[in-house]
Amino acid sequence: MMPPLLALFSWPVVVLVLGRALAGPLAFILAILLGFLFLPENTSVDLPMLPALTKHSIPALAVLLFLPLFLAGDREGPHPPLFPRHWVIRIAVLVLVVGAFMTVSGNGDMLFPGGGRVLRSLQTYDAFSEILSVLILILPMLLARRLLARPEHHLLLIKVICIAMLGYSLLALYEIRMSPQMNRILYGFFPHSWSQHIRGGGFRPLVFLEHGLILALVMVLGILAAAGLSRLDRARRTLWLGATLWLLMTLVLSKSLGALLIALVLLPVALLLRLRPMLIVATVIAGMVMVYPMVRSAGLVPVDRVEDLAVGISESRASSFAFRLRNEDVLLARANERAAFGWGGWGRNRVYDAETGRDTSITDGYWIILLGTGGWVRYLSIFSLLCLPIGLLLVQARRSGIGLESGLLALMLAANLTDLIPNASLTPLTWVIAGALWGRVELGRIEERGAVPAGEGSGRREPAYRRATPPPAAGRDAAPDWRRVKTVEQGGENEGPEPGDPPGSGRSGEGTPRYSRQGRQHRRQRDRETADD
Repeated sequence: MMPPLLALFSWPVVVLVLGRALAGPLAFILAILLGFLFLPENTSVDLPMLPALTKHSIPALAVLLFLPLFLAGDREGPHPPLFPRHWVIRIAVLVLVVGAFMTVSGNGDMLFPGGGRVLRSLQTYDAFSEILSVLILILPMLLARRLLARPEHHLLLIKVICIAMLGYSLLALYEIRMSPQMNRILYGFFPHSWSQHIRGGGFRPLVFLEHGLILALVMVLGILAAAGLSRLDRARRTLWLGATLWLLMTLVLSKSLGALLIALVLLPVALLLRLRPMLIVATVIAGMVMVYPMVRSAGLVPVDRVEDLAVGISESRASSFAFRLRNEDVLLARANERAAFGWGGWGRNRVYDAETGRDTSITDGYWIILLGTGGWVRYLSIFSLLCLPIGLLLVQARRSGIGLESGLLALMLAANLTDLIPNASLTPLTWVIAGALWGRVELGRIEERGAVPAGEGSGRREPAYRRATPPPAAGRDAAPDWRRVKTVEQGGENEGPEPGDPPGSGRSGEGTPRYSRQGRQHRRQRDRETADD
């Protein structure tokens, strides 16, 4: 059994080893993903005036600490600069920082919800902690934007997610059969409610994650990654299709209906659609998620019809769905009391019984948590960073030469965004995918090494990078010089270099072109020598 705090404190050493042993992009992916999958939940390091350090923040902070090492391990090809260049990222980060300060400024009052319960006011030093919290939250995105911007990095990220989930599925299958025990075996405690992981006469696995629903969502990402690899890696198509079926079977056994529906809807998109239709689907999903709280607040969501559909599937699931809707209504009304900047932390956004002071609210969806704690300002900033790169990829898909690997990442991010409506399933992996897409948006059209940037000297503003047209082939693969070729039917054959020809005479197709000035001078000199003889 390993002490949970020891695992947290030792992770920076693991990150250092990864950074020294592997290339920068691969080391970064493994540092974030393995930390998310294997470090303990509900374990934190609380320092004065600082946000709690958990498995969701320590891996990214460790990468930031050793960032020069990761940058030195990735010198190939163009990269976006360290500081975000796109105006959306700059404005969103600025609004997050200012909004965090305004949240603290607007909550300097103590609250008395009832039953003798007292909720503390937010002090000036809470502003520093709030600002650090939002910056640490988006740190994986900022790092991935720099380290995972190129198409080959996107393909690498898809492969690592797929392979990691194939290995993780073995632990999930163990818990499906033997009950969720991995966290208890390794760290000595169970991270959530045991009753929520008993479903359908069996068990819902969670391994080392916070909840079984989070594991089901990450399994969906693995399924979409494997399906996409069956198209990107034709040589191993059968292998990746088998991995897709294996992960889908594991998801079915995990007894998470919402995640299974997301996988079944988006799996045909990953397998069949081309890039542009795939990006359209992902953009539509991102747009729907972005406006959902606005539509929900206006009462335009047909919740009654959805509840009737849930009754047709399962009475217990319908009752759970109705309970969630009632909580959303109560929490939404509470959030609208301080709509702009929210109530802040310390439970101030929650609803309490007026007589007993007991907390009667359950916050499930990430969107309602954001609205309650940070208001519309924080919600729009966070979801702009998550949703807009998908739409921007669609807009510049043809101009920037976006590939299928980036479209698959956009589809995976859209799947995660869909799950943020019913669940608080925002993870470091979500931010890594979003950051990789932002990096691709900033790169524009990628120019291969040695090519001249398009539009140079034209005075027009061009994308930062372009994929150059391959240069004409040289040597034996060069196009034949039809003025020097005699066909077989004419009784001759292609001329090659003659004795005495210098390199660059053009007869061999190598060196200086056939009709260069040097070649003409050499031929004239040779003809004069022949005439003298």
